[in-house]
Amino acid sequence: MKRLAPWLLCAGVLLSASPAGAQDSDCDFDQAYFAKRMQQVAARHGGRLDAATGTAIWKLRNGETVTVASGGCVHYGTTVSLVYAPGAPAPSREVAIERLFAAVSKYWQPAAARRLQALVQAGVYATKTLDDGSIELVGSLEPGESFSFEYRLVLGKHEVRISWEEA
Repeated sequence: MKRLAPWLLCAGVLLSASPAGAQDSDCDFDQAYFAKRMQQVAARHGGRLDAATGTAIWKLRNGETVTVASGGCVHYGTTVSLVYAPGAPAPSREVAIERLFAAVSKYWQPAAARRLQALVQAGVYATKTLDDGSIELVGSLEPGESFSFEYRLVLGKHEVRISWEEA
């Protein structure tokens, strides 16, 4: 359950971007725009939109699943995950990260993938082992500033995912 806590918080922020969440609070961002944008994102490459969460989902031929969630009310954030095929072993760290950034590029934004990949390759991040054995890399999107946004990349047994906030 502790493994899910940071992601439940992130999901809560992203869920507030859904039409249901928009009715419950005042948001700094245009929720109707987010909903329309995520519909367009999901339609690319034959994906679908989970209407309840506003998450775009693609089931790949190799049994893997890619998901993209993006939105927010006070902070704008995005999470892209690649869930491995059921029963498939996790690839090496390098391969998992490479495949994750390929998914970010194809299913979200090539520019975001290049930016995040460069930060990870620079190796300026803190590494932490989570309770379930997953490895979390946490780095700054704007190294050296007194306040900056972060990215979180998690390498797990069943998936690899990255979340980041944007200004």
